[in-house]
Amino acid sequence: MLRRYALIAALIVVGLTTVQAQADRRVALVIGNSQYREIPALKNPDKDAEDVSNTFRLAGFDVFVAKDLTKLQFEKEFRNYLAAADGADLAVVYYSGHGFQIGGENFLIPVDASLKAAADIEVQAVKLDDVLQQLRSKSKIQVIILDACRNNPFPRKDYWLRDQLITASGTGLAEVKSSQNALIAFATGPDAIAYDGTGNASPFSSAFSRRALAPNQEIRAVMAAVRRDVVEATKGAQVPWENSSLIDEVVLMRRASRPALPPVLEKTVPSGVGPVALDLPVPVDVDGGAVTISIERAPALGRLMLDGKPIATGQPIEGKDLPRLQMDVPKGADAEDQVDMLAYATHDEWGGGSQGILVFRVKNGDGTAGKQLVTSLESEQKQQVVERGIHIAGAAEAIENHDVDVPVGVGPVPLKLDLPTKDPAVSVKLASYPATGTLSLP
Repeated sequence: MLRRYALIAALIVVGLTTVQAQADRRVALVIGNSQYREIPALKNPDKDAEDVSNTFRLAGFDVFVAKDLTKLQFEKEFRNYLAAADGADLAVVYYSGHGFQIGGENFLIPVDASLKAAADIEVQAVKLDDVLQQLRSKSKIQVIILDACRNNPFPRKDYWLRDQLITASGTGLAEVKSSQNALIAFATGPDAIAYDGTGNASPFSSAFSRRALAPNQEIRAVMAAVRRDVVEATKGAQVPWENSSLIDEVVLMRRASRPALPPVLEKTVPSGVGPVALDLPVPVDVDGGAVTISIERAPALGRLMLDGKPIATGQPIEGKDLPRLQMDVPKGADAEDQVDMLAYATHDEWGGGSQGILVFRVKNGDGTAGKQLVTSLESEQKQQVVERGIHIAGAAEAIENHDVDVPVGVGPVPLKLDLPTKDPAVSVKLASYPATGTLSLP
């Protein structure tokens, strides 16, 4: 069986990035139920599912996404997912939608549930315990994450369960005892209610999508960071909670992360003409975090400038400001035809870093010869910009028009996407991911 993907890539002037391939087989099912038929719709689960599924894709999971599932659709999607999870090292289920407890037992609510009769709860809803037990039989490690801690929204409050008529009097979801090597996370504590928040994604899913991509963080540390973020966002009204029996370490984003830079660049700088742009590319962090720059060795032959102000050794600047750095070499015979160097380092919020070097030759910018040099350098810079634009446009067109037939079930398949430029400041950044499968580098 073949599936054809049209890969659309956005090429931008950035540094080169690397991704470490995942050795373990990891799968995730992400469900967002918003459009309920018998009760008011929920505004966030659709967006929650999009954000969280993208997060798991970035972390190297095989991702299955489903939205607005009826009971029959839920059962079908879950059967398909269980087949994919068979033998997996890690299996994750993320559910955003209505869910509540009855008699200490938790239920996830499909969009077609009406729960009008007392016997409907076991017929129309999905038992969380059933999900966990079936997942336990397929994978080595199980993680279930629930953004579903809400009150019973249906008019009926009493249901037949375990041959008893039980009133759904509790709020939120009940505590769940996980089996060995499992983690169950809730958007809020037992018997408490999770909030939708003021944006188009819930406070919990927003925090999880952001924190889960922290490189080399064990999942319990990730959930602790999520808890801090949600408590702050809700002013203490919502406190995420998890129950863990993990005996193995679970790292969602395992990566030797470092902001990417071209290692060595060269440039000619005229003296005596004032600040000259160094045209350094913006460093890119593969994990999407903020990058700062520190000057490790400032040039000896002149001043390093940013927006008219001198930059000293060790002074931090934001990564986005790197292209605006300038070099001001004063007029002087001692500096002519000499070679100088700028060494700088990048630092991201996860502790990653890399180094870059700019080697430049100082030329006399005074007199007729100097003016000709300045004109030549300006012309050369403009030509580089034009050529870079041509390379970017050509590469984008080549990739946009590149269809790849990918066989299913045979493991990683090379896509053979050639970047038609040697410019160290140009690389590829993905604008979107395939709906099925996982992108990786060897």
